[in-house]
Amino acid sequence: MTAARMELARVVLVAVTMIFAGSGLALAQDAQAAQQVKLRQSAYTVLGAQMGLMGAQASGRAPYDANTFRVAAERAAFIANYVPELFPTGSITPNSKAKAELWQQQGEFLRLMRDMRSKMATLATTARGSDLEVIKPAFAAVGASCKACHDKFKAD
Repeated sequence: MTAARMELARVVLVAVTMIFAGSGLALAQDAQAAQQVKLRQSAYTVLGAQMGLMGAQASGRAPYDANTFRVAAERAAFIANYVPELFPTGSITPNSKAKAELWQQQGEFLRLMRDMRSKMATLATTARGSDLEVIKPAFAAVGASCKACHDKFKAD
């Protein structure tokens, strides 16, 4: 084999190695994004279950139980504190329900997250009382806060 052919073979080998290394990195990043989306969706499943339980009681579809409502409000408030961390840059996949605008408008997204956490905390505090009529406005405020973010940053 001539020196020129050996040099060409070396260049091709390096190029192929770099392509495979880049593909591996891309696959690892895709896997990490998919894992992040799965974690985010799991957290929202738990949060949604708490909201559903409280919503059923607040609307009269289920009997009101002050302790059950309080626990659900505390769980929701706890999860709400964690939610903003579930949206790191690049954590979007075909299975994600988040719009790309979320990362393009981080300031607005974080403002909506602060509003949601504040309203969740107020709901958890209000739910320590046992008067459902006093709790209902705090619950409605949480729902409106969630809707504001979903309308802007959640794909249909």
